[in-house]
Amino acid sequence: MKIMTMASQRLWWLSLMCVSLPSYATMGAFAGGNGIKSLGMGGVSYSVAAETTALSGNPAHALGLGSRYDVGSDFFYARANATISGNAIAEDSTSNSDGRSYYMIPQAGFTRRLNERWAFGMTILSAGIGPDYDGSPFARFGGNPDRASLQLASSSLDSVLAYRFSPSVDVGVSLNSGYQVFSAKGLEFLDNAMVSSSPGDVTNQGKDGVFTLGASAGVLWRINSWLTAGASYRSKNHNGKHKDYRGLIAGGGRLELPAIYGGGISVQASPRTTIAIEAQRYEYRKEDAFGNGLDRLEAGVPLGAPNGAGFGFDNQNVYKLGVSFDVSSRLTVRGGYIYGTNVVTEQNTLFAFLGPVTLQEQYSVGATQHWGHWELSAYGNLSPRRTVRGKDSIPDGFGGGEADIENKVYGAGFSVGRRF
Repeated sequence: MKIMTMASQRLWWLSLMCVSLPSYATMGAFAGGNGIKSLGMGGVSYSVAAETTALSGNPAHALGLGSRYDVGSDFFYARANATISGNAIAEDSTSNSDGRSYYMIPQAGFTRRLNERWAFGMTILSAGIGPDYDGSPFARFGGNPDRASLQLASSSLDSVLAYRFSPSVDVGVSLNSGYQVFSAKGLEFLDNAMVSSSPGDVTNQGKDGVFTLGASAGVLWRINSWLTAGASYRSKNHNGKHKDYRGLIAGGGRLELPAIYGGGISVQASPRTTIAIEAQRYEYRKEDAFGNGLDRLEAGVPLGAPNGAGFGFDNQNVYKLGVSFDVSSRLTVRGGYIYGTNVVTEQNTLFAFLGPVTLQEQYSVGATQHWGHWELSAYGNLSPRRTVRGKDSIPDGFGGGEADIENKVYGAGFSVGRRF
C-alpha cells in the first residue's frame, strides 16, 4: 500500500508538470493514442493493451495488464501555416508558427492486481493545442504584429478500478481529476466592447489555471481464444471558468474538453500476430468554446457571452488499424494507420489559426525490446501536411477574404516498463 501511495503521489506531480508544458495534439485536441505502444500501433487501446497508459482509453484493461508500471515521453515537431488572401485591409500574407515547434509530453502509469477479481491503476492523459506565431497572422486586424499564441494544456490523473465480472468479461471505471492551463497573446484586435462581452479579459492575461473532473467506464470481452472486443466512454471534463479570459472564451471562460467514446475488436491472427480495428468519436460540438463558430459573432453575440463564438470545430470520427508482430520472445514490432474526419470547417478557418488541427491521417511504427521483467519501447509517426481552405471565412467587418490553415506533425517517443 505504501508503494501504491508513493506512485500515485509521483503521478499527480507529473500530471501537474504536464500542464506547464505547451501541448500540440496530432488528431484534434488529443494525441492519436494512449501510450508509446499504442501510438506505434495506430493508436488502438479499446480492445488491446500492453502498457498502463492505455487505461485512459479503456479502464477495463487493468486486470489483464497485471502488476506493472510504465514511464516515458512523447516528442513532437509541429508546424502551422496561416494564410490570408483577398482581404481589404492588407495584401495577402502567410504566417508560420515557428515561435515554438518542438514539444514534449511526459507520461506514466501503473497497475496492481489486488486479487483474482480486482485491480487498481493510475495513469496520465494530456491534451491541448498550442500554436506560437513569431509574426502574427492577425496583425492587419490590430493584433500584436510581433507575436500571437494560444496555449491550452490539460492533464488528468485517471484513478482506475477494474473488476472481473466473469471469466471472459472485465469492467473498469476511473475518476479523472486534473488541471488545465489556458493563455492567449497578441489578440488585441478582439479586446474591445464591439467584439467582446468583457474587454480587458481577452488577451495577454498570463496563464490561467482551473481544476478539472471527469469519469470513464469501459468493458473488455474475450469472446474466444482469438477474438476480443472492447468499448469505453470518457465523459467531458467538468471544470471551472478561465475568468482571466472571460471576454474571449464562450460562457464567461468555460473551456471543457469533450466527451470521447468508441470501441473495437482485436484478432489473434496467429500465435505471433495481433490485428486491431477501432473507431472513436469526439463530441466537440456539444461544448460551446469548441463547437460554436464565427457565425455567432456575425449574429451579434459577443465573445465570452453565453453561446458565444469558439473555434468552430466539428465532431470528429476517428478510425484506427493496428498490427503487432512478435519477431521473437524478446522483440515485438508494430505498425498502424489512423484516419479522422474533418475537425476544422471551411467557414471557421480564421479562428482555426489558434487551433490548427487540420490533420486527418497518421502513419506509425513502433517496437519493444524485452529483457526479463523490463521493456524498452519506442515509436515514430507522421501526420502528413494538410490544408483547409476557407470559404466565407473572414467576416466583412474584418475586411472579408479567405483564411487558409495548414499544419503537419512528426512524432517520436520512448518508454520504459517493468512487470512484477
